Amino acid sequence: MEHLSSQLKVSCAQLSQAGVKNVNEDSIGIRVPEGDALTHKGIVAVVADGVSAAEAGQEASQACVQNLLYDYYCTPDTWDVQKSILTVLNALNRWLYSQGSHMEDSSKGFITTLSILIIKSSTAYIFHIGDSRIYRRRQGRIECLTNDHTRKVGDVTYLARAMGLDNKIQLDFRREELQVGDQFILTSDGVHDFFPEKYWGAIFQSYTAIDDVVKVFHEKALDNKSNDNLSTQILTIDEIAPSNKEEAYENLLHLPFPPLLEVGQTIDGLFIERSLYESTRSQLYVVKDLETDEQYVMKTPSVNFEDDAAYIEQFIAESWIGRKFRHNKLVKVITRKTTPSCLYYLMEYAQGITLEQWMKETNTPSLKTVVLMARQMVLGVRALHRQQVIHQDLKPSNIIIDDNEQIKLVDFGSCSASSMKELQQSFSRGIALGTASYSAPECHLGNQVDTRADVFSLAVIIFEILTKKLPYFGKLEAVKSEADLEKLQYQSAAKLNPYVPLWIDLALMKALSIHPNERYHDVDELLYDLENPNQRLVDTHKRMPLLSRNPLRFWQAIVVAQAFVIGGLIAKMLTV
Repeated sequence: MEHLSSQLKVSCAQLSQAGVKNVNEDSIGIRVPEGDALTHKGIVAVVADGVSAAEAGQEASQACVQNLLYDYYCTPDTWDVQKSILTVLNALNRWLYSQGSHMEDSSKGFITTLSILIIKSSTAYIFHIGDSRIYRRRQGRIECLTNDHTRKVGDVTYLARAMGLDNKIQLDFRREELQVGDQFILTSDGVHDFFPEKYWGAIFQSYTAIDDVVKVFHEKALDNKSNDNLSTQILTIDEIAPSNKEEAYENLLHLPFPPLLEVGQTIDGLFIERSLYESTRSQLYVVKDLETDEQYVMKTPSVNFEDDAAYIEQFIAESWIGRKFRHNKLVKVITRKTTPSCLYYLMEYAQGITLEQWMKETNTPSLKTVVLMARQMVLGVRALHRQQVIHQDLKPSNIIIDDNEQIKLVDFGSCSASSMKELQQSFSRGIALGTASYSAPECHLGNQVDTRADVFSLAVIIFEILTKKLPYFGKLEAVKSEADLEKLQYQSAAKLNPYVPLWIDLALMKALSIHPNERYHDVDELLYDLENPNQRLVDTHKRMPLLSRNPLRFWQAIVVAQAFVIGGLIAKMLTV
């Protein structure tokens, strides 16, 4: 993802002092990584103020800062900032609370405030608990971006929220768009309580070096009788990533498109054995590594899109996403030591046929076989979702099944990773991702898409395996508006295949709801209801009026009733 490499540049200064105290229970840290970590994780600044009344405030603050600055960068690159931070902080808080609960008075255990600033691409992400603070100075105006979590009882102020205070944490979170020249100031209460922000402007005007500003802040706080530890961090935004679309486009083209390859050709030590698939968008070849004799599948972009920045970006993204997974239900993307001479990537050669072909060759698969196949598909999709990746193109031709009915999902061409949505530079795509017949309605309408779209697509596939038909009478791809959507009527799988039990049909109906909020939120929920009859769904269905439960039978009953009434009237007239 070289074209998305971050150009973020910041100037930093920080200082933490014990002040008049014997021990410094504050802890601070800034990490400015390089390369992919800078692009996908960003820059982190954190200040923690260990609670003096706690017996282990210093240990708590140090544990939070040290572990956060390490663990955050160990979370998957595909996760967005919020999921990464919350995962780390929840684990940290559980540890702090557990350590404190072993003490005689757990309210005086491992307790600390925590204020975190993450700068990624063109956005600042702020996470906060306690009474340390984060400010922003923009064009001379200073604004506090956090709220103190304190409670006053008489003349004494207590922390209402802090790390380690409870077994669950309540964090404040906000996003702020960056501007070049923005300055973020993180302080502990030993600074801002004794040298408030209304005096800071004059200091910034008097000193050009932010190292000097930090020192003066502490000097002024001590002059004003600060009786606490003092910690200050200042980060100035010097440059925001990335530059412009023209430059990003040039970076996209650092590798040329390969020509159409022919059997017998060799490229980068890879011998082209045969062509596997060709379309207007890409080509697949079976190749052999001449050094290792390993067989791979090579995917190359279509020369039709040599000038299409969005297409090239997505092609590069799919190989990047594919390399993040090692799961037996997902095709592996291969990384070789040889640097490629042109734009392509390699995948493992998954033996077998597509599920599309399998369905044509298999007349009536048993319900047990279908549910076992559904389980395997769910395992692959679940692996993607746990990494905050949505597949967006689940369909039978993207699923390989071998002779032992083992399944593997292929093709990351439409995948979307949450972390990449946070990056500023992206080229808009002129077409919707995915395949219309298998895509959720929100994809057709250009609405926001989440994991429930994959739940829908998975249910379409299962429905088709069971019935040899597409749901909604195959009218999904014709949906162009909300009005079209409301006209869709669920087609019962049990009516198309009498061997489908009601509980399976109802599970599919829920997963195939045209409204995302009415679907399963997770593929595991769908799988559970496919493997275990959901009596609640069955009972709810039985309580529904006939018109909602079975519109066709309702109108058939109306017609029959009308026929009886008309017949009765005719008979009466004839007897008169």
